[in-house]
Amino acid sequence: MNIRWGRLASSAAVLLALVSCGGGGDGAAPGQQGNDAPPVAGAPSQPPQSTATCSEVAQYGITFTFDHAYACGTFANGDPWIAPDAAGGVVTITAISPAYTGTRNGFEVNPAHVDRQGFDSRSEGFDPTLVPALPYAARGGESVVKSISLVDSPAGRTFLDSAAVLTVLGAIPPEGGANLFRPPYFGADKPLIPLTRVHTERLPKLAPVDYAPSLDDIASRFARVQLDHMNDWTGADIHPVQNLPDYGAQVAEDTADAGLRLMLADSLQAKMPALIGYLQYGIDLAAARHGGLQFAANGGHRIGRKVVLAFAAELLDDADIAALVHDAPYNTYQEDGDLHFSPVANQVLWGAPCSTDDYWFNQNTTRGSRDCRDPYDRIDGGQTPGGEYQFCCTTKPLVATALILHLMPHLQCLWNNPDLIAYADRWVNFGAWTQPDPYAPHGNGALDTDPSDGTGRYPALHGTSRNDGYYSSRFADAMWVAYRAGAAATLCP
Repeated sequence: MNIRWGRLASSAAVLLALVSCGGGGDGAAPGQQGNDAPPVAGAPSQPPQSTATCSEVAQYGITFTFDHAYACGTFANGDPWIAPDAAGGVVTITAISPAYTGTRNGFEVNPAHVDRQGFDSRSEGFDPTLVPALPYAARGGESVVKSISLVDSPAGRTFLDSAAVLTVLGAIPPEGGANLFRPPYFGADKPLIPLTRVHTERLPKLAPVDYAPSLDDIASRFARVQLDHMNDWTGADIHPVQNLPDYGAQVAEDTADAGLRLMLADSLQAKMPALIGYLQYGIDLAAARHGGLQFAANGGHRIGRKVVLAFAAELLDDADIAALVHDAPYNTYQEDGDLHFSPVANQVLWGAPCSTDDYWFNQNTTRGSRDCRDPYDRIDGGQTPGGEYQFCCTTKPLVATALILHLMPHLQCLWNNPDLIAYADRWVNFGAWTQPDPYAPHGNGALDTDPSDGTGRYPALHGTSRNDGYYSSRFADAMWVAYRAGAAATLCP
């Protein structure tokens, strides 16, 4: 686990201020629970809340101000909700601070676009028409997503510092929302999913290994909304610094480590804050996937999300989310698009879909796409097999993700692609694949007629970089050593 855990852990507690609040009844409203499911033994509930009223709600430095006090509370993850005075009514938001400037500190209601955003003009796809005017009459079923922009030119990819979500409900939720996931911030569908839907009995209870991050660190990492709904690598422009990493490879390391950490033998009560945050990410991703979000292979940018969706589908027993994983076309997720089985090499090879011309342009100039697959299906792709994006930014997170599939075997059936399992084992046990290969280097597909330095494009790299690479934690490595060999084979229907 890298230093990002420590930085995010400084804001581990979800800070929610309910300002100008008064007491109330329990506020339980029949019919607001969402999808019905039998209670799951062992899934601890949060203590019920009494309903408060609020004229302001503040979280993570963002304050929503209303024209008067409304019923308010928080969901299981600590995110706030507000409800109108009567069914069919509105909540009038008079101000949101820090104020939107026309180019910074933007907000959206029910974000619904994967190629446009209203948060910061420096970010790709900025569209000021997505930012509503204030005062705003919010109705039930609306999520107000507010951002704080970075003031100075950022050193990293993103232009946002923080973001928070205020959910407007049609009525006061059961138990004040304390035992509900926040509805997804993306789109108009706002299911209220109860914690009783979580099949905690499906989590393994493994003996601990060295280097495990604390559950508090995991909870802190996923406590804030994971603002992750834009297509292409420029989606990192709106990953707030305080909420999630800008680079996909770091997202992938974090999501793999979190999934593995939740499989250790801690008490369920200790796991729940981390588990709630992790599953909330999956709920949000699922809504955005329905809105057109994809994570196609692209360097190190788009990796790490498929496992979150698979985890949520399995633990929530959610057929809709499961279909987003199981039935997705090839290369919807980078975890699939970076890998393919080659009948020529009889191996799963690494490399993203590219044209033959794109591959050779990179090989001959070192420019262009550095993650292209081998068009002849003989060797690992990329500018240098075992190097560049294969080494730096994708393979070790893929190995950690493969271990999650081994330790929760039904996830392999949801994953619906055996390439990851085979590739992870090959990388750990052997390394890069470059032989046999009849093609000459730095050409355009000509056969190699000079065997003096070995035959093929990269004969010397066969078997190099074994079990090496970046964006990997010592914790994930220790889990592989402890548990990969004993993982049972999985047979899927």
